[in-house]
Amino acid sequence: MEQDTTRKVSELVSFMLNLPATKVHPFTSLKDDLLLDAIDIMLLIAALESKFDVYLSPEEAESVQTIEEIAFLLQKNAVAA
Repeated sequence: MEQDTTRKVSELVSFMLNLPATKVHPFTSLKDDLLLDAIDIMLLIAALESKFDVYLSPEEAESVQTIEEIAFLLQKNAVAA
C-alpha cells in the first residue's frame, strides 16, 4: 500500500511541477533536486493534502525532505483518520 501511495505522490508532483516522471522518484529531494523553497514545499504539501483528503500538522509538513517522506506521512495520517 505504501509503494502505491509513493507512486501516486510521485506522479502528482511530476504533474504539478510540470516535470518528466523520470525526474521524480521516492528519494527525490524537494530542496536539492526539485529546487523548491520553503513556500513552494508548503504549497505542494497543501495540494497533496487536498488530493489525498489528509491533513499534516505544521511540524510534519516542515520536516518533509523527500517524496517518500511525503507519501509516508500521507499514508500514516490517512490510516489514523
